[in-house]
Parts: sequence; C-alpha cells; structure tokens
Amino acid sequence: MSRAAIALILSLGLAACSRSPYQGYKRVGDEVHLQLLVLGDGESTPADSDLVLLRIRAGRPGQAMGELFSTEGTYLTSELRSGAFRPILGRIHEGDSMSVIAPATQWPWVVMANERGTAFPDTGMVQVEVSLLALRTPAMLRAEKERFRRNDPLGYEARLMQAYREQAAGSLERWGTSELFFEVRGTASDTNKVVLGDQVTISYTGLRVEDGAVFDDTGRNGEPFSFRFGDKDQVMEGLEIAVHLLREGQQGTFLIPSAFAFGAKGIPGVLDPHMPVLYNVRLEKVERVSTRAKPVQKAL
Repeated sequence: MSRAAIALILSLGLAACSRSPYQGYKRVGDEVHLQLLVLGDGESTPADSDLVLLRIRAGRPGQAMGELFSTEGTYLTSELRSGAFRPILGRIHEGDSMSVIAPATQWPWVVMANERGTAFPDTGMVQVEVSLLALRTPAMLRAEKERFRRNDPLGYEARLMQAYREQAAGSLERWGTSELFFEVRGTASDTNKVVLGDQVTISYTGLRVEDGAVFDDTGRNGEPFSFRFGDKDQVMEGLEIAVHLLREGQQGTFLIPSAFAFGAKGIPGVLDPHMPVLYNVRLEKVERVSTRAKPVQKAL
C-alpha cells in the first residue's frame, strides 16, 4: 500500500475520532489527543517484537518542547505499549512525527527514560512529540547480525564479549593484557599453584557465549578429566590458563576468546569460527610432580 493511501486512511481515522479542545488535535483515547506533524515513508506500524528508534521531547502544552524531558533511544515496542503510547504505536510509521497531549499519569516515564533517575510530573497534561526514526523487525535484526558476523567475525566476537562483561557487572577480572576474563571462587585446600608436570583433575562446563547453550561438559562423560599440566594437545589453551589461575578446591568462571579456545575453525556443527566461550571450571585434585614416588635405582 502506498504512503498516499496510508495518509488518507490515517486522515480518515483521525477525522472519525472525537473532537479535541486542543486546536489541530483529535481525541484518540481517554483524554489522549493526537496531531500528525510529519508523514514519513514507512508502510507498517510497529509490532510488539520490533525495535524502534524514537526521538521523544516532552513539555507542558503551550511551552517549549523538551523543557520536561528529551531523549533519543531504541526501545522494544511491547515495553512501550501502554497508556498514551497505545494510540501512538497504533498509528505511527517509520519517518512519522506526532504530537500527543495526555495526562502525566498516562505516560510510561520509566520506560521512556530507560530507567534514568529523572523526576517526572505526575499531575496535569503533558505534550509529547514522538518521531519514529527507524524500525527494525526481528527478521531485519537477524539479517543485520548475520552480515556483521560474516563480514567482521572478530568485531562480532568482541561485541559478544563486551555484552557479557556488561551483564557480569564488573565481577570479571582481566588476565594480564589479554582478552580473557575470569572470576575465581571458593577456598583452596592447597594454596600452591599448579606447575608443569603436575597431574590435575578438573570438572567443567563449556557454554556458547552467544546463546548460553552447553556444548562441552565433563558431567556428560560421567567423571572429571585428568591430564598432566603442560603436556601438548591435552586441553585448549584457555583451560590451561584456568588451571594456572585456580588452586586445588577452587572453581571459577572464565570468559575465553576464540584465540585461546577453538579459533578460526570452531567446532563444525557445534561452535562457529571465531566464537568466544564461557567455561565454569573446578580444580578437583592436584598430584604434585615433586611428591610423586621416584623409581628406586638398583645398585650396580
């Protein structure tokens, strides 16, 4: 459907609404009054699963827009669909701008402000100008994500790791100057670090950072995994680093970049190339190389 036809339908729809005491506005809900300011090129209104980029300015009717509140941000449509935003989201298209006057109590202020500690009015009428700058459907977001992954795999990996660190809220510590981050928990039964040649036993669970799915788990094999620390090709480098940072009896969480995990090859059918991984590791037991029984040499 063309935007001209949509504009006609919108005009008819507004004309069918009740008269408003505000000049140029139409009543579209309980004390909600709407005026179309700019007609864009979009052809559909936002669905609840869509992301919308909005410019929002609020003020008292007759006062400067933005004097109460002004922002520009991305929102999930379903989180906005309440109060005075219901008639907005039912009519606005990408590129449209609308002015809406409604009681202060009808505006979802906390969502609009992304939970910033701003004081908002709770009485009287408030005028809000809303501009829909961009609309992204789930299909569009998946396509954009796949293009990013394909065209810049290392950038995509860095973004995944950054998102996880933000979610962890500062609980992870960087290992040196690397991109490996970790958190160690628990009381050590032996405070000495593991050294080359020690026989170690670990249990672990490996998860994909992208979706949290478990892809590696010693529990599935029925018992922990033992190896001699330092021997080549026993475990990936990230697990060796984890063992180096743990003490016997401790456990930890390790955010491991692909360079210390499965690299540019990944695990076919299980883990894509250049994907970071998250390992929860427990150092169950350490058999020290220095305390192992040495063979008795026979006298000549």
